[in-house]
Amino acid sequence: MKLLLDIVLTLALLMWPLLMMMSPMLSGAPGSEGSKSGLVFLLLIIFYPVIIFSCYKLAGASYFRFSTNNAWLWSAGLTMFVAVLFGYPRHIMNVIAGVSGTGYFVKEDKVYYNGKIMAGASAATFKTIGTQFPRYARDEKQVYFDGRLVANADAASFTGVSNPSTQVGEKNVPLFWKDKAHVYLEGHALPGANPAEFRHLGGRYGSDARQVYFDKQVLLDANPATFLLFNADMARDDKQIYIFDKVGKLTGPVSAFRLLSEQDLAVYGTDGIHVYAVFFTAAEPLQIVKDADPATFKTLERAYARDDKHIYYRDSSPGKVILLEEADAGSFVAGNYDAATESDAHDHSYYYLNGKLVTSKK
Repeated sequence: MKLLLDIVLTLALLMWPLLMMMSPMLSGAPGSEGSKSGLVFLLLIIFYPVIIFSCYKLAGASYFRFSTNNAWLWSAGLTMFVAVLFGYPRHIMNVIAGVSGTGYFVKEDKVYYNGKIMAGASAATFKTIGTQFPRYARDEKQVYFDGRLVANADAASFTGVSNPSTQVGEKNVPLFWKDKAHVYLEGHALPGANPAEFRHLGGRYGSDARQVYFDKQVLLDANPATFLLFNADMARDDKQIYIFDKVGKLTGPVSAFRLLSEQDLAVYGTDGIHVYAVFFTAAEPLQIVKDADPATFKTLERAYARDDKHIYYRDSSPGKVILLEEADAGSFVAGNYDAATESDAHDHSYYYLNGKLVTSKK
């Protein structure tokens, strides 16, 4: 019986590292930040190896053939080390003191962010800026982003740059912010941006009268006067096509470029001469689709596409579009995976899976 108990408790001890890895999610769950019952549950998770060996000590029992005193000391030392490593002493003190461990929080004469005191912040004048989960805040002198001081920001004139009506997501939550001297994105000042002229174009694009920005960097040689977005991730001016912050290479005129498809990971465009597949993370984001006809090109299901003569498969792993030379465009059908034929597409002669010929029809 004693051996069986030792084995069961050993299995319980082996689960402890997994529970400790999950414990930050438990302590950070919505509504649990200041919960004392949640704190008790967390303490039980952290210290249950110590509780197990404390019970052994009280019963005067050994753990297999090991000294219970040594096992208790080892478990106490290990749990204390892991608790400190995970920052639980501060979390425990915050719960006892009634301080939220998530976001900004003001209590008495102190300001906190994620349970840590923000040195230098004035509790008397501290206010968050934005919506239910604000990332910006200010007091009478300083501006903060995610609890960090925004260098040189002017609190009195700090305000959001209006989002365009086409912006996806929370239209009332500005992406760009400004004061009397600078424009900011995620707490960083944009180099050379003029706050009086700056506007949010859409996505992570913005501009003043001199420069266009994507994220926190200037798009070199981009023309603000002719800059136009295709969608949140692609744009053009009178000279170039932009994919995020990269310049795409065209053979035809920039003014003729248009999108043929915006299906999540299957974005295609044309300049009237070629069809281009857009691979956003590639070094060269515009790839010519060999032999594709812009006038008849269209996407199909499961990464397949077609024109009036050919079938293509978009392989995102190597980042290229493959011409299926054997496929018949007139009879080709792409759809759900068929377990009987182990295929996701077929024409009058063959079955295909992920752009590869599987077998011929019999």
